[in-house]
Amino acid sequence: MYGLEAINAHNGWSIAVVGAGIVFTGLVALSVAISQLHKLLLLWDKRDKFFKLNGQDKEEQSDITSPEHFPRDINEVAEIYKPVFAKLEDSFQLAELYRIARKYNFPHPHLSIKDFRQAQILMPVGNGCFRLNIQTNKNQG
Repeated sequence: MYGLEAINAHNGWSIAVVGAGIVFTGLVALSVAISQLHKLLLLWDKRDKFFKLNGQDKEEQSDITSPEHFPRDINEVAEIYKPVFAKLEDSFQLAELYRIARKYNFPHPHLSIKDFRQAQILMPVGNGCFRLNIQTNKNQG
């Protein structure tokens, strides 16, 4: 037996339909997972609000607050970042700025740091360190 007779005799049509159904179901599940990925990423970004932040006191957490919406102008963002800048030394590494910004739930600090560098608000001083090119009130920190 060869060809269509063999397919009919050994349930080939039903196996082909079941195989296509499994593949289609897998693709549907994958597309649903990808379409809902943004919700999972939002939860990941806000994970610090649901868990205790590294054993910090509530008093320490509340001295710097991040606004709900950030402006598009980098100079206005720098004004919002001034309390964070005040916690830094005169010469600092970008990792320290990133750590403090994440500690106080500033959204996407890596993008802000990149924009600060492009706007020359952060100036390199050598050895991987940077300094601010704006005035901050060190008494805030």
